[in-house]
Amino acid sequence: MGDEFSLEDILIILKRRFLYFIIPVLALAPVGVLAVMLLPSKYTAQGTILVESQQIPTEFVRSTINAYAQERIRTIQQRVMTRNTLLEVADDHNVFPRNLGLSESQRVELMRRALRINLIRADSGRGGGDGTIAFTVSYTDRDPNKAFLVANKIMTLFLDEDLRVRTAGASNTTEFFQREAERLRRELAIVEERISRYKAENSDALPEHLDIHLNMLERARTDLNAANASIIQLEEEKRFLENQLISGAGGDTSLNAELARLETELSRLRATYRDSYPEIIAKREEIAALKRQMAPGEEIRRLRDRLAEAESRLNVLERAPAPDDEAVAAAEDAVEAARIALSDRISEETRRGASDMGGLQLEGRLAVISNRVRMLTKQTQETETLIDDLERRVARTPEVERGLTSLTRDNENMFREYQEVLAKQQDAQLAESLEENQQAEKFSILEPALRPEAPSSPNRPQLIVLALMVALGAGGAAALGVEFMFSTVRGRHHLGKLMDDHPIAVIPYIREESEGRFGAPFFKPRKRRLKPRPV
Repeated sequence: MGDEFSLEDILIILKRRFLYFIIPVLALAPVGVLAVMLLPSKYTAQGTILVESQQIPTEFVRSTINAYAQERIRTIQQRVMTRNTLLEVADDHNVFPRNLGLSESQRVELMRRALRINLIRADSGRGGGDGTIAFTVSYTDRDPNKAFLVANKIMTLFLDEDLRVRTAGASNTTEFFQREAERLRRELAIVEERISRYKAENSDALPEHLDIHLNMLERARTDLNAANASIIQLEEEKRFLENQLISGAGGDTSLNAELARLETELSRLRATYRDSYPEIIAKREEIAALKRQMAPGEEIRRLRDRLAEAESRLNVLERAPAPDDEAVAAAEDAVEAARIALSDRISEETRRGASDMGGLQLEGRLAVISNRVRMLTKQTQETETLIDDLERRVARTPEVERGLTSLTRDNENMFREYQEVLAKQQDAQLAESLEENQQAEKFSILEPALRPEAPSSPNRPQLIVLALMVALGAGGAAALGVEFMFSTVRGRHHLGKLMDDHPIAVIPYIREESEGRFGAPFFKPRKRRLKPRPV
């Protein structure tokens, strides 16, 4: 009681105000005990659900559900304790029936208060988790049978919801990766199509053909040099043959000499006589007859005309804006056939000893050389065109390679991402199979809820003790209140504090005849006495 009350003061107060103490105790104690005995009994049915670990090692198959057990339990708890679910359970088991006049919100609130979910944790978390190994589901009701049925129903809902959530989560994960894989497959096909189209558009300058183009360019330059050298050589031979033909070195020597002699004599006669002179006329006739003898035959002239016509037609076809390759090739074959026919005819007449066959042979040789020069010239033009084209290809190759590298890099990155998504899709399918076979982490009933045989509340012995303590407290409060209302000296300690000194001796309290055993009358106030002085 601190400095104000001592044990002696308390005993004096209880002795002096006993009636004020005992009456509240006797009035409240029976009421409290009766109230405790009239409280309705409540029964609690409780079951335990075990959180089983994954049966297959996570190194082989990893589940797609990464939430901790505690988080999943709390999430499922919120889904199970929804308004519609609780009302459905209440209607099925006649919990808080509608005839009680309760609204649906009140029924739901009462069921939520009666339902308890308690987690059971291990001493240390498993693998860095929350350490939840099990949890209990309990339901309290006045009817033990309803408590038993509702508790087991809630446990069943927990198991069904956990299975549904895990299976749906695994299935959604698989579907997600399937959609991603299909999207990447379409995008990969688009990129591959772009690469194919780019290669087709730049097929003449692809990087993988660079070595081939360089080798072709080197060979073309070599062929061009060889053709130019052949043309130079043939031109020199042509000029030599033309000089021979002009000088007459290739013809019959006797006929040429005779023709020269006759033309010399004709010139000498013309210097002296007129053209009508008979000897001049005779010389002219001899010269004409000799030239007719030296002239080629009709067949050779026809073959010459044929060769000239074929060459002319070939030139026309080659100079056309859009040359026809087949027509040009046919014209070239015609020129070659005409040349062969002319050469064969000249050889035949040479063997027969025709006059001036040397000149004809020179002319045939010149025709062959001219045609060869023409063919080589055409070949050089084609080779130069090929060289220009190859140089253009080689020059464009770096630019094409940059574009192709960019497309290839995008294709490789997308293909790598596609492979990763495919691997994740396979993992998700394994995880889905794991969930469907219930071999992943799952909830299982360790102990089902049993029908309670004894009420779980109220705890009547404790409540009775509490009621008695409340009654005793009320009595003590009443006694103290009366004591403060009627200020009196309680004992020597109180007196010493009032006088600021200790008494030398204490005289016991002497009751008056009007005072009862327990102090002053209950309804009669006591007369105020003077405070004793210390002796």
